Amino acid sequence: MHTPILVVGATGDLGSRIVTALLRRGASVRAVVRVTTDAAKVDALTRRGVDVRRVDLTDVAGLTRACAGVACVVSVLAGLREVIVDAQAHLLAAAVAAGVPRFIPSDFASDYTQQQPGENRNFDLRREFQLLLDKAPIAATSILNGAFGEILTYGIPLLDFKQQQVGYWEDADWKIDFTTMDDTAAYTAAAALDATTPRFLRIASFQHSPRELVAVAEAAGHGAFALVPLGSCADLSARIAQVRAANPAGEHQLYADWQQLQYMRSMFAVQNTSLDNHRYPELTWTSAEDLLRQNQPAAEQPGLLGPYSDEELVKRLPGFANHYATVNGVRLHYVAGGRGRPLVCLPGWPQTWYSFHPVAQELARHYHVILVDIRGMGSSDKPTTGYDKKTMARDIYELVQQLELGPVSLLGHDIGGMVASSFAYNYPAATDRLIVLDGTHPTEGMRYMPMLPAPGALAGKMDGQQPYIWWMAFNQIKELPEKLLAGRFHVLLDYLFAYVMLDESRMTAFDRAVYAAVYNQPENIRAANAWYQALGQDMADHQSYAQLSLPVLGIASYVAHGTLQQSVPAMTTNGRVITLADSGHYLFEEKPAQVLEEVLAFLQEHQPPAAPVVA
Repeated sequence: MHTPILVVGATGDLGSRIVTALLRRGASVRAVVRVTTDAAKVDALTRRGVDVRRVDLTDVAGLTRACAGVACVVSVLAGLREVIVDAQAHLLAAAVAAGVPRFIPSDFASDYTQQQPGENRNFDLRREFQLLLDKAPIAATSILNGAFGEILTYGIPLLDFKQQQVGYWEDADWKIDFTTMDDTAAYTAAAALDATTPRFLRIASFQHSPRELVAVAEAAGHGAFALVPLGSCADLSARIAQVRAANPAGEHQLYADWQQLQYMRSMFAVQNTSLDNHRYPELTWTSAEDLLRQNQPAAEQPGLLGPYSDEELVKRLPGFANHYATVNGVRLHYVAGGRGRPLVCLPGWPQTWYSFHPVAQELARHYHVILVDIRGMGSSDKPTTGYDKKTMARDIYELVQQLELGPVSLLGHDIGGMVASSFAYNYPAATDRLIVLDGTHPTEGMRYMPMLPAPGALAGKMDGQQPYIWWMAFNQIKELPEKLLAGRFHVLLDYLFAYVMLDESRMTAFDRAVYAAVYNQPENIRAANAWYQALGQDMADHQSYAQLSLPVLGIASYVAHGTLQQSVPAMTTNGRVITLADSGHYLFEEKPAQVLEEVLAFLQEHQPPAAPVVA
């Protein structure tokens, strides 16, 4: 067992990845978290064997005790002066006082030593702390990884999926350094355990010019891209000065609009000609093509989605707007509108946040409505792992915490009902009420679903007494569904809607086109099927859950009446089930008025809503 490595900032995105990488190397990990850090995050670290210390970052004595006996301090703190300079100065003083031999500061950026002061506010703060660090009696190593590779999936001007273009300033052949967060974390873990590291280590998962990014994006399946000049570097600097002058509040924001432009300017000013990737030959490095394939920004491809993009769809819901948040290591897309107590809505397969459009505006007259594309859905990230409902519930919990919503009510349909149920099981204190429509937490009973249909069960509509849910098995198969359905997912949609809806005309041609545009893409099919491939883990997790006491309403269509009548009473001592026997599985489309009546009555039962929003 190694001498402990202390990670400060271990609950953040990069910090949590560094902890994971250290544990994979068999390291002993200690973590300093703020006194106010959410208890669930602390528990998650503790369960992984991390020695967690709650310490105020201004408490040098407390930090010194936390530093005692560690081999290296890794700072992954994020913030402005009070964090990067002041808090890290306290941490540095504590490390020196405790006799820690090595310190890795929270640099993790382009090589700011190659830039002039004043060109990047956040780099200037790192430079200021560097002066303190280099005077201290401790060996320091800064890891300079360029830009995080994931920004290429965010629709930035350098790789713009809305315009299908790669933009550049001044030089289309300028090589830009990119390192993914996982690669950065793996390298940092190796460096933390290496007592012989130099003052600076420069790395990159890949180095590509804008011209090369055109070929990479096209090879990753994103269509044809144009290479477009956006001006000179001097033009970009002038634009930064203009935007900064117009936004003085940005001086107190970590990622102000002008700060993001400063990062872009740094990408075209700093270039690592010599890399230290080879220092740890056991590490593997992510390619740009693999990154873009694994994190396909589907909703930002107008060539594929056009009128069915989130930007266009949200226009159909006045008062709602698109948002993104990075939580639990994934970037989630959500649409929010209305005021009042929070109501988090989670959709099912094969749909997106848009499935709530028949009821969203009426709900928003009374509540703050958040429609989420769950992990693997729509415009949210589609990683290769994390599709068990406990992890997906964690995504939603961290979103709720980031938005500071407090206890929330959840409304989940189908797969969304499974995730909402897992949220309630794992975070009952954060759950006000739970509403599930045709979907609750997976249980061992699923293993007894018939492989073959009962006689007559496939004769038209689904048989509500002996439902044959064929897609549960089909979606278990890896890779084949993508090959069969990519570009022609409408075939499955039309069959499915005819099979499980009593009035399939309620799923309009436009609705079908929205979902086909999303699920036509292989990565979206793969990610959605992963929800089903994780059911075995979900069943195992369910066995450890205690019965709830919070209010739960089940709303069942004719195809799920029997299931919900069993699962809701087993889930909670305070539940009931309403059956809409004249509706098929897609209740929002077939019976929006009845759904609204039941949902609003349940939510308002013991706590009347806020005053309706009046246009």
